[in-house]
Amino acid sequence: MVKKLEDYEYMCPEPFTNIHTGAPGIYLPCCIMDYEELFKSHEHEVCETEKHTIEDWFNGTFIKKLRKAFKENDKDFLKGICKSCIKSEQAGVRSHREWYLERFIKDEFKHKKEELEKIIHEESFPTFLHSVNADSIGGALCNLSCNMCNVASSTKYNSEAIKLKEMDYMIPLAKNYKNFYKDLEKFEIIEFKMTGGEPLLVEKHYEIMSKLSKDTIIRIITNGTVNPTRLIKILKDFKQVIINVSAEGLKEVSDYIRHGSNFDIVLKHYDMMQKVWGDNVMFTATINALNISRLPEFLNFRKGHAGSPVTNNFYSVNSIPDDIKELYLNKLYESGNIDLIKYLENAKYNEEDMWGMLRHCKRRDRLRGTNLVDVFPEWKEYYETCNG
Repeated sequence: MVKKLEDYEYMCPEPFTNIHTGAPGIYLPCCIMDYEELFKSHEHEVCETEKHTIEDWFNGTFIKKLRKAFKENDKDFLKGICKSCIKSEQAGVRSHREWYLERFIKDEFKHKKEELEKIIHEESFPTFLHSVNADSIGGALCNLSCNMCNVASSTKYNSEAIKLKEMDYMIPLAKNYKNFYKDLEKFEIIEFKMTGGEPLLVEKHYEIMSKLSKDTIIRIITNGTVNPTRLIKILKDFKQVIINVSAEGLKEVSDYIRHGSNFDIVLKHYDMMQKVWGDNVMFTATINALNISRLPEFLNFRKGHAGSPVTNNFYSVNSIPDDIKELYLNKLYESGNIDLIKYLENAKYNEEDMWGMLRHCKRRDRLRGTNLVDVFPEWKEYYETCNG
């Protein structure tokens, strides 16, 4: 008998009917997993978009092990690579895993629920893709150097890291297998996602969108710095378009953390898209050590949500010392944002990470001509004693 999604102890649809390729050009199970942890902790054969087909990836040893771990509730196998979702769920915050299950059980993917259950049961090659998130199309091409980013996800961050002598080379943009785009055409694609880097800088994205069925759900995460006029022209007749505009708070907060961004310009572009797609355009922010107490006022400013918690570097909320944590919690109690309160209350202070974050900020402040305490004065005592 085919088992229902609801009957598994711990199930995620992503490794069964999703394609995600990271900005460096590597196939990955999803957009939220910690792939550095994956490479450290598992015997993971690297499938690259330059050399391997989608079928190579789905038939690979690692992805088969991952699917098996979900089917058998093997938490020991999952605890490292899926730690972002696990930590969110432990804090009482809805995870990406839970969101995708919900979409199959009662939302826009529900017409594919039985088909997914059969694929999981039979361990068969997918007959459809619920999502395609191919960051390898544009690679790490990006015009911002956000503090919590990394060299593999932003060319601007990469060039800044070279100036700071944190590394000495530019990571090349990803290359895709010659038939990668033809491979995608073989599948019924329910949702096409563009994240990046900055997807609206990538010419190939516009070409792909112009060929997709207008019934395809389009989901874009953009930093909002690129004029969306061309995007609107291509997508105005699509059935469903969801735009997440990334920012980290109101003007001074976002402009500091997302260096190179201008919140006034981002807001102008947000309003242009909002006139076309209404409430399907929303702001999205990470949850990190600097912005967490500023998020409620930002989310009340325009429609938005706090998206992915930073978990894979020292900008996580674990870098917040107890005195600042108490200050932030008091602000959050006033706002009544239960999810953020739970998330911060469950944070475990890591002093080493805190100093790592502050040194990281101080190096960038010297290069950029900025100053952390101008925007976040509560960090002054720690920042001034930090040797960057």
